[in-house]
Amino acid sequence: MEIAARNYGAGTTASNSSSSGSSQQKITLTRWLSAKVQDYPELRDMESLHLSIQMACKTISNLIHSSTTASSSSSTSTTTTNNNNNNNSLRDNSMKRLDQISKNVLQNALRFTGRLRVVEAPRTTTTTSSGGEGEEEEGPALHQPGVTIAYALDSYGKDGSSGGSGMMMQGRKSRKSSNASAAAAAAGARKNSSSTTSSSSSSGARTVFGVFDADAAFPRGEIPDMKDTASLARAVLQPGNSLLAAGYCMYSSTTILVFTLGGGTHGFTLDPTINEFVLTHPNMKIPKRGNIYSCNEAYSEGWDDNLKQYLKTIKTGKGESGQRYTQRYIGSMVGDVHRTLMYGGIFCCPSDTEVHHNGNLQLLYKSAPMAYILEHAGGKSTNGVNNLLSVKPERVHQRSPCFMGSPEDMDELMKYMSGEKGASQ
Repeated sequence: MEIAARNYGAGTTASNSSSSGSSQQKITLTRWLSAKVQDYPELRDMESLHLSIQMACKTISNLIHSSTTASSSSSTSTTTTNNNNNNNSLRDNSMKRLDQISKNVLQNALRFTGRLRVVEAPRTTTTTSSGGEGEEEEGPALHQPGVTIAYALDSYGKDGSSGGSGMMMQGRKSRKSSNASAAAAAAGARKNSSSTTSSSSSSGARTVFGVFDADAAFPRGEIPDMKDTASLARAVLQPGNSLLAAGYCMYSSTTILVFTLGGGTHGFTLDPTINEFVLTHPNMKIPKRGNIYSCNEAYSEGWDDNLKQYLKTIKTGKGESGQRYTQRYIGSMVGDVHRTLMYGGIFCCPSDTEVHHNGNLQLLYKSAPMAYILEHAGGKSTNGVNNLLSVKPERVHQRSPCFMGSPEDMDELMKYMSGEKGASQ
């Protein structure tokens, strides 16, 4: 299923000027967004939001690299008699503190606009599948930071009337969008929890965000209670194809910010010499097919037989491409999906019968934004049955199976998932 694209491509004042000037000229994110607003004035509110996110990402990047440097210096001065478990405990405590700081940085950056009501989505409890006698907590893992929801304060006037509106073009059809917007972001400086190294690393650190038209979540005339977190959370309970923008930031040896406004996916890299994000990957396109698959095969015993047959087929070079696929899996969804975006292939996080009956990734603030980014770069996504972006979450922390990647790889996968090919054939 293809998603309609708004005409917010790379052909703006900023990108056009680079072709007439020096080839070494750097286009900063601030300049790029400013040029977008010149071409599309309805994006002015979106510009303010993205500049806030940019500011938070730069601050988090500096915190992570400072923490990594301090940790490395500390580890070189420790005696060799120290136990590795003690080192890991100190490292984990340090990363948990950094998690909390990173979350605060993001929330403060959003509040800094003066136009957003920022709340943290509460963890919820759901009845267990074993008869309903117990309850289980639903939300990110305890070692991960929470989920921040920001709601535009100027969306409703003092009399309760709706704010102004603008037109957002979505390919063949136009879309009316009020100034009301809601953003859900999962910010983190947490490293891969399965890492066994004794030195600090930020290879798994990431921030993921998505932006919705909040009005679409409320029936005509309904006014959300700005003091009620549950009411504000409803603003983001929308399918991924209702996203207005989505993006992620990875903090590693380089800090990379990738996002889409709906008409193309673009990548910016933080230049430490000027402390600005500069355009390095305009109009990113995922290869039509790759030769890498990314999934945690430790849970494969509980997977669907058709999925296991598909993986066996591509690993042995008997798939449609005739190539042997190799596995690359680092345990950080953003890192794995980013590699898939750059080099092609497929990312899988299926449900299993043993541990993750509904999958292991939250739909609203992990799978849907990443799928939106990938689909606007030419990729495809699914939950195994339906397009991932067509699924409307009922809860903020709802989990879902997740598959995304190159279009030809995804088409081949779906032939197995649908039973056209597979173990029964």
